[in-house]
Amino acid sequence: MRISYDPDVDAAMIYLMDSVKSGEAVEQVVVDVPGPGELVLDFDSSGRILAIEVIGASRLLPERLVAESEG
Repeated sequence: MRISYDPDVDAAMIYLMDSVKSGEAVEQVVVDVPGPGELVLDFDSSGRILAIEVIGASRLLPERLVAESEG
């Protein structure tokens, strides 16, 4: 698992697999969460979750997790 963070858009991507290829996600499901932000779940063709995108990451994730993520 790895996490990347883009401070320009305040979004983090939590990759559940070490190597997720571009275009591998065939379905995205948006999950509204309380407060400012949302989650986007990326699924592969077999229905497995590949990654979780966190919109509003600085408000939804622990500060340490955001600070230690890849830039």
